[in-house]
Amino acid sequence: MKKIKEKVATNKEIARFIILFVFFSIFFYLLYYLFMDALSFTKDITAAILGFLLSPFGETVVNGANLSFNSLALEIIDECTAIFPAIVYCSCILAYPTTLKKKGIGIAFGIPSLYAINIFRLVILAFVGVSYPEMFEFVHVYLWQASFIIFVVVVFLLWLHFLSEERTCAKKETK
Repeated sequence: MKKIKEKVATNKEIARFIILFVFFSIFFYLLYYLFMDALSFTKDITAAILGFLLSPFGETVVNGANLSFNSLALEIIDECTAIFPAIVYCSCILAYPTTLKKKGIGIAFGIPSLYAINIFRLVILAFVGVSYPEMFEFVHVYLWQASFIIFVVVVFLLWLHFLSEERTCAKKETK
């Protein structure tokens, strides 16, 4: 009977996490789509940062969300800004049962990390597009899409590790 109660309690926590994750995901996606036009500057900023990083390696021109690098034309769209992975990540963080302070730390650590990984992804894509144009579609659509999902999970797991380390330290201090 005790094992059944433990399983029910565990399943309630999992169900709560899933329900909250879905709620926050829908909420943030709706917010994004409501304010999509106001957030269009994120495409321009992403293009500007990418242009800055690529400029030492060749002719780079940035015009708003459009960028050309050594004759490769790129358009930064919403999916190129890491907003969607950030929504998934923040939804995971907010659904997880811990304090608001720890959630704030997770978001403050995670969003810049995901954005940096995304910029790295775009730099690699630009080099692939210039050097191996026949590979661009595969690397862009398949390799990096799957990899980015893995990066979101890894950043979330790093945050969970931080939480477990903090609990371990707190337990040691109380002994």
